[in-house]
Amino acid sequence: MNTLRSCAVIACVCCIACSIISVIAPTGRMKKTVNLIMGMFLLCSMAVPVVGLFSASTYEFKVDDYNIEYKSEDSSDYEKLVLNQTADNLVVAANDLLIANEIEADNIKVSIKKADNNSIYISSIYIYISKEYESKTEEIKSIIGSNMAKEPVVIVSEE
Repeated sequence: MNTLRSCAVIACVCCIACSIISVIAPTGRMKKTVNLIMGMFLLCSMAVPVVGLFSASTYEFKVDDYNIEYKSEDSSDYEKLVLNQTADNLVVAANDLLIANEIEADNIKVSIKKADNNSIYISSIYIYISKEYESKTEEIKSIIGSNMAKEPVVIVSEE
């Protein structure tokens, strides 16, 4: 029933499109050529669903037919990768927050740990700044603490 419905919809849409193109087409030899092309198009568009009805073949994919090798990685390697990438993303986010507030950090270190329920949390944030930003230590703690739910340890470089 769906095939019949789709065939009818395709035929209606194609007939409307062909009628519009036929009205727009210039007269003479060009109109005859356009009508021939539209007729072939209409014939093909109606024949495709009918042909599909009679050639409904299915193909079953069997994994046993192919030699597939699975690369097994230790789950702890994957966990380390996820934790490292998350920490890197948090460093970028912290740096962006500071830059948005016109503060330049010399270095940022974020430590991430995995809890027993497989969730991750920020265990520590260290932000190293130069002496010129020493007066903004409390502002840094406020910005990072409110956005990352962990107050950072701000370390002022001696150099």
